[in-house]
Amino acid sequence: MKLEQVKELLPRQILEIADIVGLPTAMRLVDELGGTSWEFAQGASRIGMIKVAALGDILGEEAAELLTSRLGGDKIYIPQCSAALRRLRDLEIHRQFEQAVRKGTSANAAVAELARLNKLSDRRIWLILKRPMHSATSDSPGLFD
Repeated sequence: MKLEQVKELLPRQILEIADIVGLPTAMRLVDELGGTSWEFAQGASRIGMIKVAALGDILGEEAAELLTSRLGGDKIYIPQCSAALRRLRDLEIHRQFEQAVRKGTSANAAVAELARLNKLSDRRIWLILKRPMHSATSDSPGLFD
């Protein structure tokens, strides 16, 4: 699934970080530090250099240096992006369900497999499938399109 499909659900802070280092790198930051505040050190002091190195371990040295140069001295809350990630998961569930049904798998069998793969109940999968998942950037037609 493409992150671009849920970009409108991403918080402003993540979009600003994505403008600097790209969306996939910004989402790696969310994956590692989501739900916490991070002080982007300027790298001048010993602690600052340690923080830049830690950020480099997460994102790579180039991305860490870019963020440090642009956001150095700022303390930013890194949101978990739950709504966007949940929407991305739901879009993928719809895609996989449609694909399985096209190949001849029964709806019940497809739902059972999706529930297992996503560690959700079959009821939750059915609820997800009942909601329309039209995405402006969808590149594949739906089952009934």
